[in-house]
Amino acid sequence: MRHMITVLGETLKLTLQQLWLNKLRTFLSLFGITVGIFSIIAILTAVDALKNNINQSINSLGDNILFVNKWAWTFDGPSDYPWWKYAERPNVKYENFKFVQAKSKLADAVTFEINPRQAPEVSYRDKKTYKAQLSAVTADYGKVFQLDIARGRFLSAMEVNNGLNVCVIGGEIAEKLFKNNDNPVGLQLRIAGKPVQVIGVIAKKGQDLLGFNYDKVVIVPLNYYERNFSYEPYQVDMTLEVRTRPGVSLEALKNELIGIMRASRKLRPSQEDNFSVNQLSVIAKGFDGVFDSLGMVKWVIGAFSLIVGGFGIANIMFVSVSERRPIIGIKKALGATRNDILLEFLIEAIFLCMMGALVGLLLVYIMCIFATKASGMDFVLTAGNVGIAFGISFLLGILAGIIPAYMAAKMEPVDAIRSK
Repeated sequence: MRHMITVLGETLKLTLQQLWLNKLRTFLSLFGITVGIFSIIAILTAVDALKNNINQSINSLGDNILFVNKWAWTFDGPSDYPWWKYAERPNVKYENFKFVQAKSKLADAVTFEINPRQAPEVSYRDKKTYKAQLSAVTADYGKVFQLDIARGRFLSAMEVNNGLNVCVIGGEIAEKLFKNNDNPVGLQLRIAGKPVQVIGVIAKKGQDLLGFNYDKVVIVPLNYYERNFSYEPYQVDMTLEVRTRPGVSLEALKNELIGIMRASRKLRPSQEDNFSVNQLSVIAKGFDGVFDSLGMVKWVIGAFSLIVGGFGIANIMFVSVSERRPIIGIKKALGATRNDILLEFLIEAIFLCMMGALVGLLLVYIMCIFATKASGMDFVLTAGNVGIAFGISFLLGILAGIIPAYMAAKMEPVDAIRSK
């Protein structure tokens, strides 16, 4: 053990001396390792951040919610089912909502939502915005999505049923329209010129990867919207949203909803569904193809860079063996074994690869800091990814150094000492 530590110390000392004497050669050789490790670990880190953000989005919205509308959130069904058939389906209607609400045994809360595709003008005095997302909802919307209300409260059943001119607004809308007022509750804004009183403000969180963004929303009672705004079915999206009871699986609720919706629309057994029951996990699965593509890019770029870097390290080791032939001969003459020489050069090759990995990881860490600030997502260089980087570098060091190390180990002492 003591002998091993001595050999390791001498090897590292010689390695650092060689690196310092041949800075340019060292830089060019380590560059490939650095780029390869950076490419692999940076993409792994980015994919981890995206997956975590998606999972957090699903958890914050609720992984126990089903969405019923005419569109399927994925087209991975029968390949012979054309997209235009989805467009021809009827919108989910208020009557379907009432039927599901009355018949469902597995639902904890059911709500109906209308979203105009064209954003209306929302204003307060001289301030205007056209970026508000208007949502007209029924009473249990707040129970289904369990919104984080920062100021005031959510719509009550009485306000929804009577269609009162009240609203709940997102944090960004509140900041944009009421800049000098920390609490806009009780103030009156206008939606397409119609006065509406603010009764609540949703806490600001930003848009997630699933596309949900409550910061820009203006939520009004469904009855108020239908009395004050005219629309054609193609101008709005209508969705029925259902939260499961505690202890009930999403699959069980989905099967129940399909049966209730078919009964509501009086579909015969031979007729196909003219609606879709969607869940958030489907959107998450839609990212799998993106992640697979990123994984392929990661390994292609990383492998190419590592191969180039590996040849660079091997070249350094061949040169190092040639330059240190007299030293190798003297060591052998003084009692160093073949294994000692072999180990010395293998350690040197591994150390060089580890240095390239360390620089690559440092660049990934810096990338994580800037990416977190720029995107709002948490980019974290995990211990697992660090382990992958050093594991790849260790194996690459052995592969790049084994032949030069073997050549050094088999030298005869006399021939090595006499060489120049």
